[in-house]
Amino acid sequence: MLTVDYAARRSVVEPNRLRRFFGARSIAVVGASPSSSWAQNLLNALELGGGVKEVRFVHPKYDELFGQRTVPTLRDLDEAVDMAYIMVGPNRVDPIIEDAAAAGIKNAVVLAAGYGEAGAGGRDRQRRLAERAVELDLTIMGPNTIGFINAVDGVAPWAVATQSTPVSGPVGAVFESGSMARATYQFAEAHGVGCTLWASVGNSAVLTSLDVLDYLIEDEATRAIALFLETVREPDRLFELGAKALAAGKPIVVYKAGRSEEGMRSAMAHTGAMATDDAVVDAAFRQAGMVRVESIEELVATAGVFGYSPRLPQGRRMGVVTSSGGGCNIIADLASLNSISLPAWQEDTRTRLAERLPEFASILNPLDTTGFGHARARPRPTKAEDDLMEIAVEDAGIDLMFSMMTPLPDERPEDPTFIESRMKIIGDIVAAAPVPIFLCSNTCLDVSPYAQSLLAENDLFLLPGVDLAITSLGHVVRWVEQRDHLGTGATEELTPAPVGEVPDARTWAEDEGRALLEAAGVPVVPACLVTSAAEAADAAMKLGGPVAMKICSRAIAHKSDVGGVVLGVEGAEAAATTYESIMATVTHRVPDADLRGVLVSPMREPGQELLVGITVDPTFGPVLAVGLGGVWVEVMKDTSLRVLPVNAHDVRRMLEELKGAALLQGARGSLPADLDALSEAIVAISRAALSVGPGLDTLEVNPLRVSGSRVEALDVLVATTAEAAHE
Repeated sequence: MLTVDYAARRSVVEPNRLRRFFGARSIAVVGASPSSSWAQNLLNALELGGGVKEVRFVHPKYDELFGQRTVPTLRDLDEAVDMAYIMVGPNRVDPIIEDAAAAGIKNAVVLAAGYGEAGAGGRDRQRRLAERAVELDLTIMGPNTIGFINAVDGVAPWAVATQSTPVSGPVGAVFESGSMARATYQFAEAHGVGCTLWASVGNSAVLTSLDVLDYLIEDEATRAIALFLETVREPDRLFELGAKALAAGKPIVVYKAGRSEEGMRSAMAHTGAMATDDAVVDAAFRQAGMVRVESIEELVATAGVFGYSPRLPQGRRMGVVTSSGGGCNIIADLASLNSISLPAWQEDTRTRLAERLPEFASILNPLDTTGFGHARARPRPTKAEDDLMEIAVEDAGIDLMFSMMTPLPDERPEDPTFIESRMKIIGDIVAAAPVPIFLCSNTCLDVSPYAQSLLAENDLFLLPGVDLAITSLGHVVRWVEQRDHLGTGATEELTPAPVGEVPDARTWAEDEGRALLEAAGVPVVPACLVTSAAEAADAAMKLGGPVAMKICSRAIAHKSDVGGVVLGVEGAEAAATTYESIMATVTHRVPDADLRGVLVSPMREPGQELLVGITVDPTFGPVLAVGLGGVWVEVMKDTSLRVLPVNAHDVRRMLEELKGAALLQGARGSLPADLDALSEAIVAISRAALSVGPGLDTLEVNPLRVSGSRVEALDVLVATTAEAAHE
């Protein structure tokens, strides 16, 4: 592990300690040279920030740097500074942190690369740095980081080019990539998204992205959080912080690099950390109450709308007013893609809108104000879309209002009366509206400083372009629903079922798997394990009706592949014959297999079949997958995932997420499934999987049959790791 365990480093990264770290008012720059662009960028950022009152320079070779006297080492400072910004190569960092500790300095930023991302030697170097920093009671950001911007306090030890004073705002952001932190900060600046903190943690030897996330959750000025992850290092803590953020009412928006195999390899190479299956990552973020986005622009836009919106929509019904017919089409398409509905205006709204529109206008949602609206005289400094939006937002059938604005001026006009009065009126409309109103620009153009001031003075936020705007709003409505669902249901831990001795085998025989399920309370179809033709005949007679007969062996995971399954066997004589046939066929095809016998179980009437499986992810541990059987899993890839443990409420949500969920609800005349009974059975299967312990590799019930309130596992496969099988 390249980061010291959280329990060991907690004292140097807990939120109170980080308040002092990010609030540093005096900084010593170690190792800067006159020609270093890193140093020049850092000094420029500190000057623009304005919150750092003292900058000292430390260098053993130069007597003076940037017009100031230097000292040879941090130990030579006349008094301790709040932070050391270390600009030397990786081979020279270790003695400098010793000097920092000796000088009473508690915080450091390490710029150098050549650590965890640089092979075995670099990983060892990073591990030593982390361990020694904790021993010295030193909080370190990095290595391989550019620093951070604390816009609220004007503290900006940021070693890349920046041209403007940091703008404070409600969004806190933390990145595991310095270049992405820089690019995204510039995008946020260009679109009026101000921040509390913008931080790049680099390789996270001591201070990690989750440590900064914890700080931001507790930070009173932060209303929404943007998180750029390349890997997930502490999955349990991710869930803890997700719950903490939900309790604080702070949305966390995540961009996770590495969706593709190539992206995973790149992320691993960049950070030196383990990658995990992307579908599991998706599920984990949903469980943690986080919003996952697909681009860094989407990250900024979504965090921005969360941060700047005092009210969030309580549903998916959106009203739209815009002055562009083409814009109406685009908005409608994007709304459909994001599962946002566009209900027809209610009759009283239509009547009021008709009074302001020409006879030829179509009063639809989205509403096109038509060119006529721009020519019509109005008693106040507004545009047609403003007046019509004020009417439409009163519609009782919508949960949110959306309007695509005409471009704002880049510079203050000679006579600003109209635009400034108009923006004040829009601000008043938004504040007084019964549902939240969201505004966006036509395209993702930069918003000029003057336009940003118009928005800020009237408590308005402009989403960057209609595509990002509607996508962001889709995330918002999903997060609100997710927050409400995560706030319900039992939260108790899923207690593993008691289990006897784990079989000494990679693959368990089906009778052993059935015993595991039964011990966990899973309803299992009755079965008899028989070891002779006579026993098979007797079992068939006792069970009555047609039976299924399956070979039972630890050596055979896929029984049908070797002729080990026969369905619909009728009567005692047929059962005896089938037993002999199965044993002969399997013995011929798998001559070395240890055959325990044949399982005989009753056939069931047709019902809806599901696949329920638990596998072990290298990062998150046991993961539950639920899907409808047959074509839904094999072709449609229709499954829902959750990291264990889960409760029945979680499982009910999983079932509702399936594309084929209607089949469980009585579609096409089928018998509706008892979803509560089904959810409890799946929870019990999960309990069985957890009872196996760390040696679990796979537990799969396929199929789990449901018909009304009757739920039964018809087949089970359990596999454990090679290590567990030989313990």
